[in-house]
Amino acid sequence: MKRTFLINVNLCFLLCVSLYSLYAFIQGKNDQAVKINMTAPVLTNIYPSTRHNSSFVVYFYLPQKHQDNPPQSNQAHPVKLPKYQYAAVKRYGGFMNDTNIAEQFSALRKSMKGSVWELTIIKEHSVAVYNSPDERDTCVNEVILWLD
Repeated sequence: MKRTFLINVNLCFLLCVSLYSLYAFIQGKNDQAVKINMTAPVLTNIYPSTRHNSSFVVYFYLPQKHQDNPPQSNQAHPVKLPKYQYAAVKRYGGFMNDTNIAEQFSALRKSMKGSVWELTIIKEHSVAVYNSPDERDTCVNEVILWLD
């Protein structure tokens, strides 16, 4: 797992910047000068701090052959995913943008109203992107609410 970390930007801008860094990493801009196959999804964790101010961490899954000795980079760092046991997930299609991400999270939260899981939602949440940016019309995305 590799990540990049940015603070105080909108999610779509973050994804563009982070994916550029990750793309450079998988194209060989790493200490082993090794090219790495792209995997899916690219996962972005969102850490809300105030209404208009959040931190984001973008994760890229490393293929199995690179997991024991991952290449290093100044812009991407190996990490382990947080170990959540449960998640509520809503999948949707189309090109991801800040508006439809918010709408999808709202719909997912609404669908959980009155359920036993409603009170277990933690602050941190994520989005997952399964397609490359040039597949705008056929994108598969997910919004994820992590549960305690």
